[in-house]
Amino acid sequence: MNIFLQTAGPADDLTLLVTTPVPPADRPALSQRLRAIPQLLPRRVWFLAPPVQGGVVRLDGPGEPFSANAAALAALSFAVSRGVRREKKLPVELDGLDAPCPVHVNPLAGQATVTLPLPLSVTSTTLLGQETPLVVFPGIVHALWRGAPPEEDALRQGLAGLCQTRQVPAAGAMGWDFRAGTMTPTVYLTREEALVSRATCASGAAAAAAWTALHNRETQPGGTLQASALCQGGRLHRLTVTLDVALGLSYDLTLPDL
Repeated sequence: MNIFLQTAGPADDLTLLVTTPVPPADRPALSQRLRAIPQLLPRRVWFLAPPVQGGVVRLDGPGEPFSANAAALAALSFAVSRGVRREKKLPVELDGLDAPCPVHVNPLAGQATVTLPLPLSVTSTTLLGQETPLVVFPGIVHALWRGAPPEEDALRQGLAGLCQTRQVPAAGAMGWDFRAGTMTPTVYLTREEALVSRATCASGAAAAAAWTALHNRETQPGGTLQASALCQGGRLHRLTVTLDVALGLSYDLTLPDL
């Protein structure tokens, strides 16, 4: 079978977008095969599929949590494939969401603004002895960890417990320096039973923005991406993240049939 791949991100944090149509039943096995290619060793594999909810493209990542970063990359890939050079708003579907995520993409500037689904809940929990803000999205839960993160084994066990109780495939511990407005994301993936460091995590930044807005704080997470939350009457109405996006090399591979 011939597979066309579009890469994105640095080599040590590579994302693969599979643009060749692949039947849903074949995607998990193909994802594992692509992860094992030694020249690539991608962290994430997403399949671009025909939309079913009125979007321009649909993203499916077997075993992957909800990812606003992936939605931004899918929008950019779609725009580039269609020769779109001006700013455009594109609805991107993600498996597990009831409606597409609007993505305002600027291909020439290499930026995208993703409108995320509103959190299912914004609460707090006791995690490893610390009272921790907790923001739950469809498919991922984020614990906003203040200060230095705990020891790795303890953090892995704590986040694994969150995945189990919230029934989600991933949990993030966002090391949050509130004064500086910066975050250091770490994500636990049930698929790998391991902690994975992230250069950026759009949903984690959005989680922090949601929490600060609901608690009447003015500081919003900054750094390499910008998160913003609109809150009125004690309720969230809009949650967006703006981030830099760029595509890398593309590959046309021939693999033995599944």
